[in-house]
Amino acid sequence: MYSRRNFVKGLSAVGVVSVAASAAPPNANASSNLQLHPLQPVPSRNVTIADDFWSPKLKVWQEVTIRDCFQKFENDRGGALNNFDKVRDGQKGGHAGPPWYDGLIYEMIRGSADFLVMHPDPKLEAQLDGYIARIAAAAATNPNGYLNTYTQLDEPGHEWGLNGGLQIWQHEVYNAGALVDAGIHHYRATGKTVLLTTGVKFANYMAELMGPPPKKNIVPCHPLPEEALVKLYVLFRDEPDLKAKVPVPVKEQDYLRLAEFWIENRGNNIGKPDWEKDRHAAELFVRNQEYGNGRPSWGAYAQDDKPVFEQETLHGHAVRATLLCAGVAAAAPINGRQEYIDTANRLWENMVYKRVHITGGVGAYANEEKFGPDYVLPNDAYLETCAAVGASFFHRNMHLAFGEARYIDQLEVALYNGALSGVSLEGNTYFYMNPLEAGKDRARWTWHDCPCCPPMFLKLMGGLPGYIYATDADSLYVNLFVSSEARTNVKGSQLVIKQSSGYPWDGNVRITVTPTGPAEFSLMLRMPEWCRAATVKVNGATISNAPRIRGYAQIARNWKQGDIVELNMPMPVQPVKAHPLVEADAGKVALMRGPLVYCVESADNSRNVRQMAVATRASFSTHHDPDLLKGVTVITANAQLLDAPVWRDSLYSSARDLPVPETVKLTAIPYYANANRGPVDMTVWLTEAV
Repeated sequence: MYSRRNFVKGLSAVGVVSVAASAAPPNANASSNLQLHPLQPVPSRNVTIADDFWSPKLKVWQEVTIRDCFQKFENDRGGALNNFDKVRDGQKGGHAGPPWYDGLIYEMIRGSADFLVMHPDPKLEAQLDGYIARIAAAAATNPNGYLNTYTQLDEPGHEWGLNGGLQIWQHEVYNAGALVDAGIHHYRATGKTVLLTTGVKFANYMAELMGPPPKKNIVPCHPLPEEALVKLYVLFRDEPDLKAKVPVPVKEQDYLRLAEFWIENRGNNIGKPDWEKDRHAAELFVRNQEYGNGRPSWGAYAQDDKPVFEQETLHGHAVRATLLCAGVAAAAPINGRQEYIDTANRLWENMVYKRVHITGGVGAYANEEKFGPDYVLPNDAYLETCAAVGASFFHRNMHLAFGEARYIDQLEVALYNGALSGVSLEGNTYFYMNPLEAGKDRARWTWHDCPCCPPMFLKLMGGLPGYIYATDADSLYVNLFVSSEARTNVKGSQLVIKQSSGYPWDGNVRITVTPTGPAEFSLMLRMPEWCRAATVKVNGATISNAPRIRGYAQIARNWKQGDIVELNMPMPVQPVKAHPLVEADAGKVALMRGPLVYCVESADNSRNVRQMAVATRASFSTHHDPDLLKGVTVITANAQLLDAPVWRDSLYSSARDLPVPETVKLTAIPYYANANRGPVDMTVWLTEAV
């Protein structure tokens, strides 16, 4: 017997079920049989969140985090927004910040626009309009719509990295993709088309310039534009009347073809330079145009070492890799091509079953911010906030393509843990790295030389309403357990679905279904991998034989107004072990409760947290403390205190070899809330006690 949770993230639950450690992960051969089952998300504008856990956080992010970030971008190193004004005014030199600052501003606009959908804010909307006017004015200085403030100010003549330019540094295609993406989201939020028009004009130029011969062989050194151009295609496919509102030509098929070119043309280069051997020499090779008439390789770091359809593992820069895969997964249900389906699934399974940490974070090494080999998951890993967000977008797009609950299971892990930890509870300090153990020298920063994580965080969380529900031809899917109300249409029937719960602190969910009239459809309830004993009732009657379809409990019936579905998911504390091949966690356990990963901080424990050992069959207690860390459920248990000098002795290899230690009280808090109380020691993985 095993639960799917046993193998996700290389984990096994202990003390709950027996585990066959050598068993293959579920769907290990899915590349050969995974079938598309596209879902349509219930759009954010049709969903209202009223949730005790998420609503206060969303309020902080809109009222504090967005304002804080924009204020800092406006002033950082001369002001990122001022770069657009300098281009508008024909100035040269003096670019503020790194070359990718344009993209970060666009990402801020996208995230902020999504927050406007949740909570209209005229002041914020006017602020965005002002920024967009400055961006559009800068873009208007070029007849073709080209806009990259770094290149135009500091490296004119090096557009697209040509003539001795360095595209991997200039980030032109990445910035352009972020502009297109922001234009789409701002239009969907406000109905305004200024930024969308700017993005469409730029996309037209790229589609004319880049592609198979005789066009130029240019691919994004930093993925993101692939998904953006797929979304641009979908926007105009679904809203053909919108073309009349955009005062530039719209060529939606070109946008899809360009996205496919960017995906498929990776690895199509001369094989030089070798970025891993000598980065400085590689840069000189490109600057000196030693690649001749070919295209230089951007290396494994940028997923350009081989064609993406030949990549067996998810490797290189973790943010780049996950965003590339998000683009592949977004294109798969559009073009239906088997190589897209197989590649998306193969790389997702490699990441989730062998290269992702318990918190949903990815990126083992600080060097190049990259993935490690399979099962190399150090607890001091880099785990960039942006990478957790990129992985979340990958999970979400896989879910929309294939309709399987396992992708939402992974999205949920990242939402509640690896991504959520990236912003402080107060909303104005941040983390770039989210390791699973840290000392008192680690502190959240108010700003960073490369503040890419807050905009990515806001993009993820701004889209939260759209992750909760989805539909297909005859079913309504409940994906996330977030107290909310949604309006949608299933099989031609209009309905309202209302969900209320205390999640993630308890697993009792109440769903009220209110169609305008009798409506026959299936309600699909996600059965999360962390839960082993869920029960479902409809109007008080237990449903014991609901079919399980792709990880969902299917309740098919003729629904009427006021039907009530109750989902009960017990939430015991679950000690989990890592896969046996994860050397960093041999002899260790971590604590989870529901979707939350817990950590131990010195702020709650009088002894050295890394000397604590806990038994997998310890008696765990939980209590909710509304005054601690803005309200969290705390885990307590008896633990053993390992004597540090003895523990360091090489004669001892595990807790079972040690003398009987002192018993102490252990207190654990949700990982997402770590480092909010000043300098602390922290760890997720604890030594397993006898």
